[in-house]
Order: sequence, then structure tokens, then C-alpha cells
Amino acid sequence: MADITQEGTQTGCIRVLHFVSTLSRGSGVMSVIMNYYRHIDRDKVQFDFLHFIACEDSYMDEIRELGGKIYCIDKPGSSFQSIKQLNSFFRLHAGEYTWLHNHEVYLTFLLRPIAKRYGLEKFIVHCHATKYSDKTLNAVRNRILCLPIRLMKVERFACSEAAGKFLYGEKMLKAGKVFIMHNAIDCEKFRFRPEVRERLRKEMGLDGKFVIGHVGRFERQKNHEFLIEVFAECKKEIDSCILLLIGEGSLRSKIEKKVVEKGLKNSIIFLTKRNDMEYLYQVMDLFVLPSLYEGLPVSCLEAQVNGLECIVSRTVTDELKKQTIGSIITMLPLEKKVWKQNILSCKIRQTSISQHINNDNYDINLQSCRLHSFYTGKNE
Repeated sequence: MADITQEGTQTGCIRVLHFVSTLSRGSGVMSVIMNYYRHIDRDKVQFDFLHFIACEDSYMDEIRELGGKIYCIDKPGSSFQSIKQLNSFFRLHAGEYTWLHNHEVYLTFLLRPIAKRYGLEKFIVHCHATKYSDKTLNAVRNRILCLPIRLMKVERFACSEAAGKFLYGEKMLKAGKVFIMHNAIDCEKFRFRPEVRERLRKEMGLDGKFVIGHVGRFERQKNHEFLIEVFAECKKEIDSCILLLIGEGSLRSKIEKKVVEKGLKNSIIFLTKRNDMEYLYQVMDLFVLPSLYEGLPVSCLEAQVNGLECIVSRTVTDELKKQTIGSIITMLPLEKKVWKQNILSCKIRQTSISQHINNDNYDINLQSCRLHSFYTGKNE
């Protein structure tokens, strides 16, 4: 290990401050960041986190174990006090960070000038989606707040070409001015394991069941209401089908109520966002993702590597279709009848075959090295 200075910073180690809304395990953004954090050379690059939404089930303990620092403030822009907190934070930590990596793009207009005022020049804007917000008013507001980004001297990141085109424009993307930080995964971790499948299906009472799986926050974007309606129709045809919903979110109680109203309480299993997803994919026979919009969903990549047939909405970028060898992925319009027909055509999976990523862009070991090179300037 490298030497530690009195301030607790490793000699020759740069620190990157990630600005996020939450450290929640249910956050797809945090899932991506943490995957890179686990694989990057932490003797050379360390991550710290500045966030504004507290939660119980978070990555806080793991971040600290990995050597990261955590800071919490009021939501920026919510009050004059929040602006004072931001100024105070960057004044106190002046000179500590090499990069500010901002994952809340709509707050760039506020963060960029404050960080620059205290000497933090290197600033990354990172787009993780292809829509400004689920809510109409918030979407209009965020679109306006994001307009200055195209004129700012910042580094432009995106999780996919679709997300890059959405926020920065096709011209920037084609000119190579957008760094695609792929939602990379550990392929070996998610490979299919028939012995695990058999054991877990017995433990969960799923023997002989046709298990449809979905991973995603209970928010409008993930379109759970549509999924429940489709599943209700499928249940009429195949009594043995089970829907496995994994995630947390503000709409979970509403969806649970809808499930009861539909008489599906005994056919739908709710699980919180887990840190053992590599096991839960094993019990599924089909993975579904009827999202209203997406950047490039990590969960679907993981499901493909596990060998699962996937049915996703056409609103998801078709980059997803090109990433694995031998995978079966069907992209459909959001029409209940079409989804029902395609789901009913699937069967309980018998294969013991895993897929593998057909693109180095999604290998976390390679991509963490690429990110390391960007942070340290070795790609210049």
C-alpha cells in the first residue's frame, strides 16, 4: 500500500468527488459508480461522495471500507442555506479534489461556478438517461437548467450513445467529444449456475413455476402499472406463472395496492433491492423491462449474461441488442396484447448456457482501467 499522509490521503493518489442525489442501493446510478469503485485501482484513484437525500439501505458502509469519504448537504437550490452549504463545502475542501464528477446534470449550472470559485476546474457532467424527468413540470425545468451545459467548459460523459445524443447533441457525439462511460459489469459474477438455480427455486417455493423477473425502482419510468396489467392477463392463461419484482421506490405501496386489487397477491413476489442479484437472476425464466425510457440498463446486461431471454420496450436504446453473443432480446412497443403474446410464447428455461459480452466496452475490468486513465490524464 502507498504511504498515508497526515490528512489521510495516499501519496500519489488523486481523489474524485462524485455528486449524487442518494447513496441508496436502489439507485441505478450508484450501482454503476460502485461497480467501477470496486474495480478501479484505489491506490491511485479514490472516490468520495457528496449527496443530499438520506436513506437507510445505502452503500455508506462499503464506501467507507473502500476508503471513501461521505458528505451530506441540503438539496442544492432548495433554500439560501443550501447555497451557503455548497460554498462552505468547496471552500473547506479547496485543493483536495482533482475532479468533480456530477451525476445530477440539472444542477450543473449551480455546481460548476461554485466549484470553479474554489479552484476545482476539472468538472464532469454525466448523463444517465434519455429524458429529463418523469414529471412534466420537472422535465421542463430541468431542460431549461441544462441548456448552459453545451456552452460550458466541462467534460461530457454519458452511459450510452443514446444518452449522449440526448443531452449534448448528435454533433458533439459524432465529433468524439462525449466520453461513453459504459454500464460495465463483471461477467463471471453473473454467469448461469444450474446448481444455484435448483437450490434457490426450491427454497423460494418456485419449483415448476414460470418466473418472470423485473429489476427496477418503483418510479414512473419503470412502468410497473403496465407490467401488472400484462401479468394479470398472462396469469389467466398460465396459472403457474410468478412475477418477481425487485426494487424500492416512492410508488411501491401504490403498486402493492394494485396487486391486491387485481387478486394477484399470491402470484407476485416483492423483494427490496439486493446486493446478491447474481443469485436472483438464476431463478428467473424470463426478464422483462417495460420502461418508458432508459439510458442503458445494467440489469438487462446482467440478465443477458446470465442467459435469460429478455423482453424490453422499444424506448430502450437498441445498443442493448448488440452486446452479447447468442442472447435473445425482443424489443416491443408498449402494447399489452403484444407483450402478453410474447411472454406466453416463452417457457421455463432448461439451458445451462451463459452468454458472454461481445464487446470490451462492457467488461468492468477493462473499463475501470479506461476510467482510471481518464481521471489521471493518461488518455490525453
